[in-house]
Amino acid sequence: MGLHVFLINLDRSADRLARCAPLLDRLGVSWERVPGVEGKKLPPEQLASLNPHPAPHGEWFRPLTPGEIGCFLSHLRCWQLIQERDLDCGVVLEDDFDVHDACTRESLEALARSATGPQPWDVLKLTRLRKGARTVAELGSGLALCQGGKGPEDGCGYMVSRRGAAKLTPRREHLLRPVDFELKHVWERDLTVYSSRPDMFWQVGSDIAVSQIGDGRAAYRDYPPLRKAQVYLRKHRYHVHFWLASKLGLGQRHLLR
Repeated sequence: MGLHVFLINLDRSADRLARCAPLLDRLGVSWERVPGVEGKKLPPEQLASLNPHPAPHGEWFRPLTPGEIGCFLSHLRCWQLIQERDLDCGVVLEDDFDVHDACTRESLEALARSATGPQPWDVLKLTRLRKGARTVAELGSGLALCQGGKGPEDGCGYMVSRRGAAKLTPRREHLLRPVDFELKHVWERDLTVYSSRPDMFWQVGSDIAVSQIGDGRAAYRDYPPLRKAQVYLRKHRYHVHFWLASKLGLGQRHLLR
């Protein structure tokens, strides 16, 4: 089982790299830095092309910020590297992670092996186990695969299998939503997404690593009242559509299969 870690890190964030490198070295895993995409440096026409708005079927409720677009492209590059190198599994980390005590090279390798086990997966989230998640498989040594549940989203740390990379990489002319929410729309690419129990990584606070992509909500907080109301209506519509599709299977659109 070839396990490799991809650490997303902007060129201007040498301090973050200096904090993360010792954490990965202590784990004893193979890892490399993947230069993050600086969204605000992309040409305006490229940003507009990648994220046309409004989305015709409620795939998201507001334009993505340049930071969110750059973040998505950075993750996409990691998925592409997993596929191009024909890796069994890759770990994708953002440079605001820290390591739980349960996270060891052995536990990561055990989780990676489960990608082709009795309950194969495409994406395995390694942070923020959802409240109420059901156990799919016990892996021994206190490790388990879980699915579902409720909780906040982040893209701080997760695994992608070879099969998952093959599903995630094709046809990315448009970016419909932030990358963490993209991984929730499992029907669009026929993804099997699980979470590990216990968590392997956690996302540090802004006192240690201030967000590099900014708060997407800030983009519309200062809109005029009518325009702001339109955004909140689209947001409500998005969440209704998502609930119907994820819980009841209604209105699922296989956009990119």
